[in-house]
Amino acid sequence: MFEPSAETVTKNEFDEFETIFGGSRIETVNKESNEWPPPALGDAAIKRTDSLESPQTPLFDEDTSQPLEDFPPKYEGPGWEMYLRHPTKKKLTGNRFWKKIFVKLSENSVVQLYNKKEDNDPFQELPLQACYSLSEISAQQYDQYGKIFTVKLQYIFYRERVGVRKGQIAKVMQGQIMSVGQIAKLGMPLEHAPQISQLLKLGTQNYDDLKVFALQVEDALFHMSIHRDRALTYKTEEIQVTVQDELYVEQTKTGYVTKQLARVRLFFLAFINGMPSVEVGINDMTRQGKEVVGRHDIIPVVTEEWIRLEACEFHASVIQEEFENRTIKLHPPDACLFELLRFRIRPPKNRELPLQVSTNLTVTRTKVELRCEVLVPGCISRKHGQIPCEDICIRLHIPECWIYFFRTEKHLRYGSVKSASRRPGKIKGIERFLGATHNIEPTLLEASAGQAKYEHAFHSLVWRIPRLPKEGQGAYTQQLLLLRLPLTSFDQVPDKFYDYVHVEFTMPATTVSHAVVRSISVTNENPPEKFVRYVAKHEYKVEINVNYSLEENEYMAAANVSPATTAAVPSQPTVEKEQKEDESDNSD
Repeated sequence: MFEPSAETVTKNEFDEFETIFGGSRIETVNKESNEWPPPALGDAAIKRTDSLESPQTPLFDEDTSQPLEDFPPKYEGPGWEMYLRHPTKKKLTGNRFWKKIFVKLSENSVVQLYNKKEDNDPFQELPLQACYSLSEISAQQYDQYGKIFTVKLQYIFYRERVGVRKGQIAKVMQGQIMSVGQIAKLGMPLEHAPQISQLLKLGTQNYDDLKVFALQVEDALFHMSIHRDRALTYKTEEIQVTVQDELYVEQTKTGYVTKQLARVRLFFLAFINGMPSVEVGINDMTRQGKEVVGRHDIIPVVTEEWIRLEACEFHASVIQEEFENRTIKLHPPDACLFELLRFRIRPPKNRELPLQVSTNLTVTRTKVELRCEVLVPGCISRKHGQIPCEDICIRLHIPECWIYFFRTEKHLRYGSVKSASRRPGKIKGIERFLGATHNIEPTLLEASAGQAKYEHAFHSLVWRIPRLPKEGQGAYTQQLLLLRLPLTSFDQVPDKFYDYVHVEFTMPATTVSHAVVRSISVTNENPPEKFVRYVAKHEYKVEINVNYSLEENEYMAAANVSPATTAAVPSQPTVEKEQKEDESDNSD
């Protein structure tokens, strides 16, 4: 008789073939062999989580054999040709105008303004300070033909003032509150309101130059030293942290990703009493299992994800010696928004991009068709659920010889033709049935979402979509932009087209790096309120698929010319018949 040992267990499994053939199967299972095979994704998947509910997807690329490429690339030029908004401050009786200047950024972080590039002495200098900041790049009307891109160098200071709740306004309007004492009983929430003082306003019609200038100024502000030199008192203590991902992707027309560059930046803003020290904990994989924080310092996190940090750079307020233990400890400056930390990551390969763009350009002798398709696969995470893509901007370059197609004259300036909103139907050929009741005329521009128009500042057709997927839509919903240009014999066709489409958008979560702020510890007795915001900025450079279809036009041209050709050239039998008639006449 078979007796199982202590190390093995016999297990009889039911099999429908056993009922027919009368056999039995005995399976031996080793109880002590708890060794599971290693995950196929390696160390990047091990560091994710122990929860069985989280998908085993890599968080970073394990291949560190190649050095990190500079991102953003270093600038080594002499300066930038820009326009200065003069005078700096608005006046009721004076007019402001754009003054053409040349801007340089010196090694000691001084913005120098020159009248001309060849001048030796600047007419104005502005030393940068750590409390300065730059505004977002915006566009405003420059002249009747186009716009200008602007950025403001500004100083922001904060004031603690009383805020008003929504319910309080309704009670005052209804007459329920008759005195200030009754308002005090409801509670007086305090907010830290920013007060902005503009120092310089610069503009240029080259978008790339302004982006490079903004990056250089931000880099200079990051490396400046600032210290907390006095103790202040706030009625409401507060800490705000912003985690920002930046991703640059180059993609071929077939969808293959050839380059991925990414970095993470942490911005810090504190309103704290006294002279405390602050300790910030992020999901660094070398710190896993070594965290010692208080209960009030923990920031709730849905998943346990651990990432690898590379090329870390710190602000001057961070104590460098403490980071040897992978601890970010600092004495934050008071009421100053500054960049605390920046580090690089390696995005995993073969990961599906959150926004996929495919562009086809078909050129014939009689028309040009540009077809741009956008698909959002649906980036879903346990932390945020369905994450949409917001503020999408897709730029398609247009040759100068075709600009007049998009121009319309207005009262005081020239305008651009805007796209018509067309939703592609699910029934093929439904336009033929609706033609009796609706006159569906083909338009120059058609877009299924957002709005597209030609913007001369970019020299491109710009398609702007506020959000994808839309409210109520699910993933894998395709959006389409269609451009049809009818060409005549007078229109020129360029020998070569620009090969790329530029895409920019943001996502309200750090989906690229999976960076998370896990804890914020303050040495004060009363812990302050903590707010953490996540955002990711994406920039793609996608190749265009250009097709030249001239065979159809050559066939039509040959078909139109063939009747005239046959009439002009006599056939061979007719010539032979005429020769025979001439010979018979001569014989007679």
